[in-house]
Amino acid sequence: MSKQNWSKTMMGGFAAVTALSMVLAGCGSDSEKPQAADGEKSEAKEEISVSIYDRGQIPKEEGTYSDNRWTKWINENGPVGVDFVPIPRNESQQKYSMLFASGDAPDLVLEYDTDFLNSLWTQKQLLPLDDLVEKSSTEYKALLEKVPALRTLGTKPDGKLYNIGMVTKPEVLGAMVIRQDWLDKLGLEVPQTTEELYAVADAFANQDPDGNGVKDTFGMNLSQFASFYVDAMFQNEMFIIEDGQLVRQFDRIKPAYEFKKKLFENGIVDKDFLSDKNGQKAEQDFASGKLGIYLAYRSVISKNFDTLKNTDPNAKITPMAFPESEFGRFGPDFNPSIQMTGAVNANAKNPEAVMKYIDFMVTPSTVETLSNGIEGEHYTKESDGKIKPIDEKKNETEMGYLNDYRMFMPKYIVESNNVDGRQLDSTDPIDKEWLAIAAEMDTLYLDPAHPHPGFTHAKFRPSLDKAMTTTFNDGWNNMNDTMAKAVVSGSGYSVDQGVEDVKKSWYASGGQALEDWYKQWYQDNKDSWIFMEQLYTMKFE
Repeated sequence: MSKQNWSKTMMGGFAAVTALSMVLAGCGSDSEKPQAADGEKSEAKEEISVSIYDRGQIPKEEGTYSDNRWTKWINENGPVGVDFVPIPRNESQQKYSMLFASGDAPDLVLEYDTDFLNSLWTQKQLLPLDDLVEKSSTEYKALLEKVPALRTLGTKPDGKLYNIGMVTKPEVLGAMVIRQDWLDKLGLEVPQTTEELYAVADAFANQDPDGNGVKDTFGMNLSQFASFYVDAMFQNEMFIIEDGQLVRQFDRIKPAYEFKKKLFENGIVDKDFLSDKNGQKAEQDFASGKLGIYLAYRSVISKNFDTLKNTDPNAKITPMAFPESEFGRFGPDFNPSIQMTGAVNANAKNPEAVMKYIDFMVTPSTVETLSNGIEGEHYTKESDGKIKPIDEKKNETEMGYLNDYRMFMPKYIVESNNVDGRQLDSTDPIDKEWLAIAAEMDTLYLDPAHPHPGFTHAKFRPSLDKAMTTTFNDGWNNMNDTMAKAVVSGSGYSVDQGVEDVKKSWYASGGQALEDWYKQWYQDNKDSWIFMEQLYTMKFE
């Protein structure tokens, strides 16, 4: 499969990853390699342990997260024997903490939460990788040379490299869609400003857009991530770059929450939005045709789009840019081209063997196999080299749980044949309609002119010591809890009161020291770190 090149705007001009060396990959075909019985680890191989998320979603016939067709394939074809250690996805940090405390943590720790990886570093639980990469790696070493941002983002304040990362393509996460058929019925346009957004949401809640003669529709949702997306419209982030300084802002809290409070008090959103913590009620409202403007993860909107279309074939949705506020126009959260996803345990018994595994997993042939499956079994190649699945239902069963095994792979070298689980060549009308919507979302939300409002991606915030991490997390949680109270309390607790209480709590808990640290960090790193604008230019041709 042809490999893609980074765009010229990406630092260093990244090329495709080189092929795996003969030493690591082994020689000959699979039939020539000694196979371990039933996928067991070969006695001759060095052994390591690697974490793997247990999401409770693997089909029973496929086995378990630690023992399935792909763990067998990795052990049979890779350079080391691997013991996969299941980590409950929703309790990963608790599980890791227990394993580190007991001395049983895996050699290679894979975790999407970079704040947690940072906390392991502050506890001296991670191994510096500079010498290990230099002396024991070929493939990951080459990837670091071709993607210098991997080293920048994986390096901690002591100047040493600790994290490994994944190179992929930028991916839309958050999205905002509007019922175009409701707009057309009421003679309205897609809102371009937050004032217009309120007016349209009000009309959707009060002007019977579904035509059933009953006041049973909501203008928009505020549950789960939707509240944060409204914050993004007003640039209500904790730290922003302003006048050449990285500052803790407070002046954007009030307009963001006044907007939410107005929606709540006028019955435009579900009054019980705070109890809809996982967003399932909003999902049901959208899928059943009772929600006019829906803010959620794109994958969630896609999942419920089919139900909406089957319920009402005439329903039509349009993706919309986040409306402009007095602070500018911004975008939703997204997965950037680089994500730091793992680290080596400081107490790993054989770090060299861990690096052999890392090298094997970032090799193009491994990436292609764990992305597409086995040729002739899961896919065929057409004359133009494109991958064509043989049996999509079978592939979903046998490969649908594979993503977490690919957590640090250079995924960009493999062309995807689907979007949000929908095949690009699908002839299904609903699939075709969604694929057009998804393509428009890519254009709207991966636009560097309208970035997510933070100074960098949340995954790339600088490492903090334990005390400052506590101050940051407490400040974030207190702001959300306090201001949510202001939204639902009517005149009993105003937005102004909430903002003042947020400020008092922030400075009482050491906020000034954190502000000073961030300000100095920015001055020291503004020419070398990866900031938000750069993340939008890390694209592929």
